[in-house]
Amino acid sequence: MKKSFLALALMSAFSGAAFAQSSVTIYGIVDAGFQSLDNGTVAGRFNKLQSGQENGSRLGFKGTEDLGGGLKANFVLEMGLNVDDGSSAQGRTFGRRSTVGLSGDFGTVDLGRDKTPTFKFFDNYDPFASGYINSGNGLSNLYFIGGTATVAGANANSGGRASNAIYYYTPGNLNGFSAVGQYGFGEAAGDNSAGRSLGLNLRYAANGLDIGYSFVKDNGQALAGGPINARKGNTLAASYDFGIAKPVVIYQKVSDDAALAVDQKIYTVGVTVPFDATNKVLATYSNIKDSTRLSAATTATVGDAKQFAIGYQYTFSKRTDLYAAFASTSQDANSQKVGAAVKGADVKELTFGVRHQF
Repeated sequence: MKKSFLALALMSAFSGAAFAQSSVTIYGIVDAGFQSLDNGTVAGRFNKLQSGQENGSRLGFKGTEDLGGGLKANFVLEMGLNVDDGSSAQGRTFGRRSTVGLSGDFGTVDLGRDKTPTFKFFDNYDPFASGYINSGNGLSNLYFIGGTATVAGANANSGGRASNAIYYYTPGNLNGFSAVGQYGFGEAAGDNSAGRSLGLNLRYAANGLDIGYSFVKDNGQALAGGPINARKGNTLAASYDFGIAKPVVIYQKVSDDAALAVDQKIYTVGVTVPFDATNKVLATYSNIKDSTRLSAATTATVGDAKQFAIGYQYTFSKRTDLYAAFASTSQDANSQKVGAAVKGADVKELTFGVRHQF
């Protein structure tokens, strides 16, 4: 018994020494609220409690260790949670992010699974920060953000995230310039292109001006020797913070290599208006012009969709806020965007809820 206690004491001492060399943080977001959604289904409107409307609910662990000479080791393990029923999100244990890497004067290199650069791009420029509307996905539900490349015949990415990927982030001392690069392995035997994903962000932010470019390309896994369908998106955004308001414009062109090639252009104008330290209003107007042909036998196209959205946030503290938003989408007869139950259906959504960060 005495030996057991001695061993335990020694283990505790060594464990304490190990933890003293590094830091580990437990963090998370708990977000839930009411959603009323009319997506054109015959049964009528959905009224439900929904998790992760302003931000996806999550539990995360992140840590860093100083290796000396300016070099650090870093890791993040972040799982998605559905507060409304207590289940796991993203269909995997750490589906939001699971990365390990090194950082230093050269920047940061991470290995694993994370948001695509284009998803991160919309987190920065979307007034709704990829939340509030469109079932908590913000403008990223209108634009192509990647995460569609397939790996070994299964969807190992999904939801604007790339698995089996290498990420590079430039250091933060480049006078307002920054970049993010991502390469995701398709892991297909004998074919380095099938299932591969690529991403790039370029950004300049200084003195209120914020200009960015994002590129994303996802290669579909070739089936039975068939061709790879590569889908790509090029996105531009610019905003300026006047203090009393922060307007933004966003443009994206999407195309692919399918037999009926996607030909889509999306435009957004938006604004964030902070009335004071606790109140702010958000608004966007988006126009999707989808010129994708309906079939090889006709020149008819999918057509247009238009969305107007407005939101409000009241901040109680640095950790807790209330939010509300309304979005209305109208579209042409052959368009079926933002979760419409049938082609041509208008979609109207009202949300409000509470978010707590820890």
